[in-house]
Amino acid sequence: MLQLPAYVEDLRKEVRLLRIHNQQLQRSHSISMGKRSELDLEIKRLKRENKELEREKKRLEKEQERLKQEIEKISKTNNRYQIALFDHGNFKHKEEDSEKKKKGGQTGHADTNREKTEDYSSFKRKRAYAKTCGNCNSSLARAFCTKQKILFDIVINPEIIKMIILSERQWCGKCKKEVLVKDQQSLPFTEYGINTFMMTMILRFSCHSSMGNISKVLQAGYGLCLSKSDVANLLKSAAKYLGKHYEELKKAVRRGRVMYNDETGWLVHGQKAWMWIMSNEEVTVYVAAESRGKGIFEEMYGDSIALSMHDGYAGYESVTGVAKTAYCWTHVLRFAFEETFKLVSDHLACKIRDKLVDVYQLIRLHTEWTREQKEEGLRQELDSILASQSTDQTVKNILHRVRNQKEGLILSLLETPDGTNNLSERELRNMAIKRTISYGSDTYKGMENTAVIGSVMQTLQRNKDKPFIPTFKTYLQTGIQEKYHQYIHTAYYDS
Repeated sequence: MLQLPAYVEDLRKEVRLLRIHNQQLQRSHSISMGKRSELDLEIKRLKRENKELEREKKRLEKEQERLKQEIEKISKTNNRYQIALFDHGNFKHKEEDSEKKKKGGQTGHADTNREKTEDYSSFKRKRAYAKTCGNCNSSLARAFCTKQKILFDIVINPEIIKMIILSERQWCGKCKKEVLVKDQQSLPFTEYGINTFMMTMILRFSCHSSMGNISKVLQAGYGLCLSKSDVANLLKSAAKYLGKHYEELKKAVRRGRVMYNDETGWLVHGQKAWMWIMSNEEVTVYVAAESRGKGIFEEMYGDSIALSMHDGYAGYESVTGVAKTAYCWTHVLRFAFEETFKLVSDHLACKIRDKLVDVYQLIRLHTEWTREQKEEGLRQELDSILASQSTDQTVKNILHRVRNQKEGLILSLLETPDGTNNLSERELRNMAIKRTISYGSDTYKGMENTAVIGSVMQTLQRNKDKPFIPTFKTYLQTGIQEKYHQYIHTAYYDS
């Protein structure tokens, strides 16, 4: 047998070892490739997570910025109630002392002392005495000396007036019509009299009572049992009788020189609505509306040429134009104070704010100036303020508002007594109280009825020259006579 050389055997052994080593390398390579695939998948997963985290980070940064702005806005609003910006509607100068108001009557207020105006000679007098002592039951002699006490009280009458009115069915030979006279106290299609109507509306609109409380007062004080639905029906009928006078009040406001405007939110069966106001120095008119759109004010303003004084809502100016728009100084100054409440006093924005207060006071203090002098002074001062240059955002915000409202701010101080919209704010307060107590209205028609009756009563209460009850009664009777002509006849009664 041929024997191979030794080196061939060595080669065989090496080939065998190489083959084994190659197999090991292949297995190792396949394992490493598997691990590499897993690593690649892990890297992709981490990249996706990183992108998601980046997106989340950006979202949180935006949310943080939004919350920061919201906190700043709330802080500004809270600060508005924490600092005294004005005293009786007049913004104070920095140097004015904040003296505590003295007790009692204030300078400029109406004298409400009854003793000076009451005619005591017409009072009924009762002389009271005792026959026996309440302590020991001893007899007492009459005395000449008396001690006087003035008494004011009300009559609580649990017995209501109950009456059957018999109206003769008469005939007018000239008109060829039946004359069926109606009692002055009665109203159409109801057994309740005109005094019940008036007391219901006084409790509702002057005392801000709910319908349930009105029912309780009428029952406890007058012995008259009315349900809440009865009260609602009385108010509904009253609004119908006062409707024509309500339209006359609208015309009176449009004819005025200045129309004070504002609006506040309302609820109709839980849904958002708006109660608008148009008023002047003598008349107050509320207008019920479903929205806050400019079309509502366009209808309210109508063909008027009055100057519209308001808080800066753009819907007003879009209807009246710049020439008939006056902006409220209270809102401008309050905006300036809210923007600067965190800043130090030597900041440019604070200086501009204080300068605006000085301008507001300057024109009002110089009552001897002519209109031309006031206008010239206002323009110079406002132009000086608007010439300020700064990259600070607070300064830009204040200057932007002053620049946009410049002409209206000048007009307000030239054409109105105090340059503010405080009149409409005060007149709208009654409706805001009523909304809070009653949570608005159940129906939109009920909201309109509230606007009609509220306008007539608020205007009457402002007019101190006319007696409230007789005038209000006349308005109701006139409205009834216009709708139901059988009520125009004067009634006479058998003795």
